[in-house]
Amino acid sequence: MRTHAFAASIGAIALGVVGVCAGIAPAAHALPDRAATPKTLVIGVDGAAFDAMTGASMPNVQALQAGGLTAASNMPANPMAPTVSGPGWSSIATGVWPDKHRVVDNNFSAPNYAQYPDYLSRIEAAAPDRSTATIGTWGPISTTIFGSAVDLRAQGSGDVDTTSRAVAQLQLPETDDLFVHLDEVDGAGHSSGSSSQAYRDALTVADAQIGQMVAAVEARPNYAAEDWLILVTSDHGHTPGGGHGGSTKLERKTYVIAQGSEFAPGTVRHDVRISDIAPTVLAHDGLAIDPAWDLDGTAVNALHADDFDTLRPQLRTAQQESGPGQLLGWTDQAPSGWSVDNSRMPSGGAPEFHGWTFMTDDFFSNVELGQHRENNVRSRDVFAVADSDEWADVSPRGGNTFDSTLVSPAYELNGADTAQVSFVSDYAVDGPQGASVWATFDAASGIPRQKLVDYQSDGTRENPVNAVEHMTIDLPRDAAGALPQTMSLQFSYSGNNSAFWVIDQVRFSQPEAPVAPAEFSISESTVAAGGTVTIAGSGFGAGETIVAELRSTPQELGHATADDTGALSHELIIPEATPAGEHTLVVIRADGSEIAQPLTVTTAPGPGTDPGTDPGTDPGTDPGTDPGTDPGTDPGTDPGTEPGADPGTDPSTPPGAENPAPETPGTGQPAGSVARGGAQLAVTGAAGAPVVLVGAAAIVVLAGAGMLLARRRRSS
Repeated sequence: MRTHAFAASIGAIALGVVGVCAGIAPAAHALPDRAATPKTLVIGVDGAAFDAMTGASMPNVQALQAGGLTAASNMPANPMAPTVSGPGWSSIATGVWPDKHRVVDNNFSAPNYAQYPDYLSRIEAAAPDRSTATIGTWGPISTTIFGSAVDLRAQGSGDVDTTSRAVAQLQLPETDDLFVHLDEVDGAGHSSGSSSQAYRDALTVADAQIGQMVAAVEARPNYAAEDWLILVTSDHGHTPGGGHGGSTKLERKTYVIAQGSEFAPGTVRHDVRISDIAPTVLAHDGLAIDPAWDLDGTAVNALHADDFDTLRPQLRTAQQESGPGQLLGWTDQAPSGWSVDNSRMPSGGAPEFHGWTFMTDDFFSNVELGQHRENNVRSRDVFAVADSDEWADVSPRGGNTFDSTLVSPAYELNGADTAQVSFVSDYAVDGPQGASVWATFDAASGIPRQKLVDYQSDGTRENPVNAVEHMTIDLPRDAAGALPQTMSLQFSYSGNNSAFWVIDQVRFSQPEAPVAPAEFSISESTVAAGGTVTIAGSGFGAGETIVAELRSTPQELGHATADDTGALSHELIIPEATPAGEHTLVVIRADGSEIAQPLTVTTAPGPGTDPGTDPGTDPGTDPGTDPGTDPGTDPGTDPGTEPGADPGTDPSTPPGAENPAPETPGTGQPAGSVARGGAQLAVTGAAGAPVVLVGAAAIVVLAGAGMLLARRRRSS
């Protein structure tokens, strides 16, 4: 098998280790060796309750935690799926939750693995030269959850045999990606419960087996040239008395423990879930995550905190709710820039749910079990909650209708026609209620607010929306056609002892604003050789220096530098030797592109002549001295008329004052008009055909009508 050097990106989580909050690694942490070969080992310990692990002797797991990343999170529960192995391991392997992979029990009656395959199968599809393997004690791991594309799928007769097989696989030089499943902690949980010494002893045995696998990795002959990502996780926990499948804290709590080159030692995060394991492994192996895969998980290093997550230091214990215990898990303080409009909110009710408030999953999902709150799996860390059900459970209240609006910051608009908005939305309904998302605009624009989303208003314990909403907004314009300057979002929820709405990860973005093209104008459309013209421009880069050049025969006229606003103005002298005729004044930008304007140059006045007279006339000549001619005139020539001009032109009329401004032949553009960036105008060629100057050559354009636009970049 060939090995490949990929960029490493690692994800992990851990247990009982205090470290860096929010997963922001210290700046001093070394980056991975990009030349090292990426390798991955994921170890699943079936039924290992996270909270129970802290009471067991697990030095190998604790070493992984101390050297890497720890994050605990919760599994979903009914009605999405019970806390059993089929849904749990499928979420870990595929990177999506049960409502997508459709494994809701251990029977695998209708799995959606065709749309959401396991991560080892994705590796085989994208990088078939990599050597993949899965070895598990529980049969469905190797026969069902991981697909037939995986190079090796094997079942151990017990955890000792599984560990032996895994160590042997790790000793093979070609091994790249291995998933291992240990099952006997779950057996101890069923027989004795998670509070028993037998359960803790089983955790210690599993820890020793994990240590054997880690030692096998570190003993590889090429270990120093390999970039290993090692993760430990579980599919569910156990009750103190034994068993799982319900919604209690011990059954739902799981974890990911990871050690790898991109994680600072001792880091703790609150935003990582088990659905992130699959994309984290793929990213570590250098494989791009295709958005079309529709994964729920995200590579850990690609996760970004949102505004709600900044509230973690403000979280406090419950005032009225008993389910969360003494957990620091809620606040009614909105993050900076956000606000909550409770002007229509009655007084009283549960203080933790008085209008929109902000909570963690440990707090929110445990206030009352079995009411869909356990299925809020797409939110991370701290999120916003409007819950009319829990609010109405506490009396007295000044009314029955919960009515509150969460208001986002005013996002500055950049002039683009559209904006993109996305947010996690978990909406449950159980009786009359309403939920809408509105876009509002700055008051100066006078544009009324617009409704973006309107959710189902009635139902019986339904969860019709549990997804990430994405939308593109066509921004409205005012009566004059102007776009608004800012946009805010309003999340409005009302309900009468109904259910709840959770919002998280609100993202706002816009495409790049259209950039006004650089342009310039010339103060005069016609100038005598030796005279001056002023160029004035806008839309240039701040501090950008341009070169002005006169063509047909290129002559550099000077340099100009734009100010901080991109504007410039500069006076140019037209060389006296410039031949009379049609020319092009070209501005060459810093990037080599050109903007051009036509310029007519007339013959320079002779020495001692009045610039307003015919160049060949001596002002001092006595009228009539030339026999046979009218006084002071050339026979048949109107005094003051330029050679080749239409006879009869008033000699006092400046060029172009009586007649339309001259056009650049073949362009239809009058001289003196504004030339825009990115365009080089056509200039006169043979037989009046437009040409484009390329270097010192002129290329005649024989086809096409109207103005010809061209860009040119110069290289040194």
